[in-house]
Amino acid sequence: MSGFTTSDEVRRYLGGIFETAFADAELGPKLAATGLVLKLAYTEPNATIIIDAPRQQVRVAQDGEQTDAAMTMSSDTGNEYWQGKVNLTFAIARGKVKVDGQVAKLLKLAPLSKKLFPVYVDRLRADGRQDLIVGG
Repeated sequence: MSGFTTSDEVRRYLGGIFETAFADAELGPKLAATGLVLKLAYTEPNATIIIDAPRQQVRVAQDGEQTDAAMTMSSDTGNEYWQGKVNLTFAIARGKVKVDGQVAKLLKLAPLSKKLFPVYVDRLRADGRQDLIVGG
């Protein structure tokens, strides 16, 4: 797996999966109901995204923007997570994922995301990004 090379790729794929979730008839309302505004800070390459569940928006973070929770991880870890290859609880315990803020609210998202794992992998395949598929 060679990984993402630009922050635009990180935003496109790791932010785009939330756009897909918001558009889903089942997941969209459940995500909005969490009331969570989440900052995802990715490294290697750096990209910071805001997931605004109540407004069902994904946007580039602005300096000083207030959120309910924040997660920091490498873009490779984010990519692996959306393929169902990362157990979030273990990743947090091992320091691969750092969390701040309302962790309980944040963990409510994990069960909702499982439905999106195959969607994410299909998107990578459709875009010819086999280089990003874990074990693929």
